[in-house]
Amino acid sequence: MSRAVAKILLVVASTATTIIAAELVARWFNVGSEFVRVNSLSGVPTRTVDGVVLWDDAHPRTSSEDIRRVAAARDAFKIVGLGDSIMYGTDQPKENTYLEHARGVLSTRSERPVEILNLAVPGYNTVQENAVYKEIDGIIQPDLVLLHFWGDDIHQFRVSGGYVVDVGDLSADGRLVVRALPVPPRINDFLLLHSRLYDLLTHVVAANRTRGQPPDWTTVSKPLADIHARVQRAGGRLIVLASPQFNGPRPTSPPDLPILRKIASEEGVEVIDLTEWLDGAETKDIAIDTCCHFNAEGHRRVGDHLVEYLLAHDLKPAAGASAR
Repeated sequence: MSRAVAKILLVVASTATTIIAAELVARWFNVGSEFVRVNSLSGVPTRTVDGVVLWDDAHPRTSSEDIRRVAAARDAFKIVGLGDSIMYGTDQPKENTYLEHARGVLSTRSERPVEILNLAVPGYNTVQENAVYKEIDGIIQPDLVLLHFWGDDIHQFRVSGGYVVDVGDLSADGRLVVRALPVPPRINDFLLLHSRLYDLLTHVVAANRTRGQPPDWTTVSKPLADIHARVQRAGGRLIVLASPQFNGPRPTSPPDLPILRKIASEEGVEVIDLTEWLDGAETKDIAIDTCCHFNAEGHRRVGDHLVEYLLAHDLKPAAGASAR
């Protein structure tokens, strides 16, 4: 073996060893998750639905057993919740989330049994929430779907090959291709799902791209229309819950609320401003941060108002019937 060939092999072996070591470090110390939390990026890809990447939370609010149980509950009024970390309930146990609180109250106040599936996952946007709903299509026929909207849902996830990475605004032409390395899409897709290091590199590359493009609201309107059509086929209805912002002494309506309501009205979908369900409370009393996340009291207030809304609309007792 010539000295030149030996040097090339040594470089290749050294590079491969370095890459393997970096991959092990990324997996062992979960470096990607730390980067995700700091930069509000997505989680580790686990699967795709129609080319949209999805991931799981370590403590999901709904299990596969829950889905099987609700599917078998023929007489129950079934509610499906689609959302991100707000509906999921960041820093809150499941029992403190507004959907779980509402379920508990309705178990004593509704004449009809009520089942609620909270499918929210931190970091998800409208595109991904639509994909999650597709996963249970045909399994669950919901009477009501609650879509929790927060302002950053307009800052959708760029597509990386067949997958998506959250980097802010969409490009104007809708072509959203971001790769950490100049590799073919199929190789890129394989690496995203199977290499923690490559997934992290993709986030870094995407996060450093220019975000100056104007937002494209079709990335909200299209999946919302898709969700609405699927809900209607199931014989149910869709409600959008618009989350308030907590950057002042009192919660305020999201600035994008007029646009959201216009989009929803074109579909015949009601939008509820959750600011109105907080009863004029100060931010410090119902939030855990200056962004958008409720504390236990905030979840309780939203849950109580949700109960009253449902009892006055979807679960309204028949004429002449008495409440249980």
